[in-house]
Amino acid sequence: MNRRDYLAVGLGAAAAGISGCSSFVASAETPRPAVPTDRLQEGGWTETADDSGTVLKNEYGPVTVEAVQHTLRYEDAELRRQVTDRTLGRIDTALSVFFASRVDFSPNLDNLPGGVGQAEIVEQVRQNAREQFESQMRSQGLTDIEETDTGSIDIDTGESADTDNLRTVFPFEGITFDVTDSESVAIPAADIEIEGVLAVWHHGDFVLVSGGASPAQNFQQGIETELSDGISVSIDVDLGLEPERYREEVRSLVAGVE
Repeated sequence: MNRRDYLAVGLGAAAAGISGCSSFVASAETPRPAVPTDRLQEGGWTETADDSGTVLKNEYGPVTVEAVQHTLRYEDAELRRQVTDRTLGRIDTALSVFFASRVDFSPNLDNLPGGVGQAEIVEQVRQNAREQFESQMRSQGLTDIEETDTGSIDIDTGESADTDNLRTVFPFEGITFDVTDSESVAIPAADIEIEGVLAVWHHGDFVLVSGGASPAQNFQQGIETELSDGISVSIDVDLGLEPERYREEVRSLVAGVE
C-alpha cells in the first residue's frame, strides 16, 4: 500500500476549493471551525493540517462577495497504528480521515440586501465541494467513485446539513513476505471499498463544510503456498476493521462541527 495518506490531503482540499477557485487569491484570516475535540481525542484522532485563505471574490447582483475559509484535517492515528502493527509495518497509511471547514463571507450571508445571492452562494459551495471531493479522491489513487445517495444529517446545534454519500475503491497493491532467502509468500492485490460523506450547511452568518471517509469493509484473506513437496505455508490476514463503527464515528464528528 504505497499511496500513503490516500485521503488526508484530498478531503481537506475539497474544502479549500469549495468556491470553485483553484488557488487562494490572498491571505486572510477566519476563525477555526469548532470541532468536537473530546470525541477526536477519545477516538485517537490527530490533527494533520490547518490552513486558511481567501477563496472567492464574485459579484452577485449589486453586491461583491468575498469568501474566506479555514480548514482543519485529521486522521485516525489509532486505527493507523493498529493496521501497521497487524501487517508488521507493511501497511502504514491513514485509512480513516475527517475534515471541517468554516467559510466566512463579506458581507456575511445574513446581511446581503434582500438576501440576494444567498441561496446561489450556498449551492455553489455544495456543488464545488462535491467536485473537489471527487477530484482529490482520484488524485490520491481512489477509483470507481460513485454516489450511493443523498440525504441529510442532524447537526448537534439543531440544524440539518445536506449530505452526499459516496462509495469508492482503494486498490490494495498486495504484500510479499519473505519466508526464506529464496522463497516468499504473496498476499495478492485486492480492492478495499471506502465510503465517504460530505456535508454542507448554513450556520449563523457563515457556511460549514465537513466530511470524512473510512473503510466500508474489513480486509481478510487466507493464503496457502507450497514451498516444496514437504512444506506448505498458510497465512491468514485479518486487519480487524470495523466499518459500521468507523461510519458512525465519522458522522458523529461531522455532526459535532459548529
